[in-house]
Amino acid sequence: MSAYFNIFNSARILVVLFCVILVTSCATRTPEDPTGSRGTYQPPTSPAIVLENFRNAVEEKNTENFILCLADQTTRSKYEFTFQPSAEARARYQSLFSSWTVQKERQAFLSMIARLALEQRPSLVFSNTNIAFASPDSTVYVTDYTFIVAHGLSNVSETLNGTAVFTITPENSGQWSVSGWSDAKRQSDSVENTWSQLKAQLTN
Repeated sequence: MSAYFNIFNSARILVVLFCVILVTSCATRTPEDPTGSRGTYQPPTSPAIVLENFRNAVEEKNTENFILCLADQTTRSKYEFTFQPSAEARARYQSLFSSWTVQKERQAFLSMIARLALEQRPSLVFSNTNIAFASPDSTVYVTDYTFIVAHGLSNVSETLNGTAVFTITPENSGQWSVSGWSDAKRQSDSVENTWSQLKAQLTN
């Protein structure tokens, strides 16, 4: 009889342990860090989707999705990513931008989001967007942008305006990414407050 109760008690303990493990595994997971690979990201099967993914990644503070929007010749792309800063930024930070890479983009993006509180998100608005050139091998978008981000740097405006030129090209997989990005002051702006200036401060 004693042996029977010992077996019965052991079985009860195993059932309880199983239930605890089951409940624990089904509990609500902690939300992933916004720098992870989740977020609003569509397979970039067209250049237009690349621009939408780009904007969403910035506003969601999602580093991995942001980098996926850029060509990376070392892993998946036919083309090497290039960035051309605005004229004033190029003049002030020539050595920095002469060796700009996807890795520098990641560094600047990570540095930017590290300055934001958890609940703070940037705002990126594209306007007057036009296709300047289109072929099976590339599409060039020209767009004005307004980028608002509470980075806290005293020498750079938190409202950045400019005109961006994105050259979007197909990757080896047939999907698309930004292989060329040029920044410039808008013609209507008397003072230059471009994204280039923020990048320089975040990586310099």
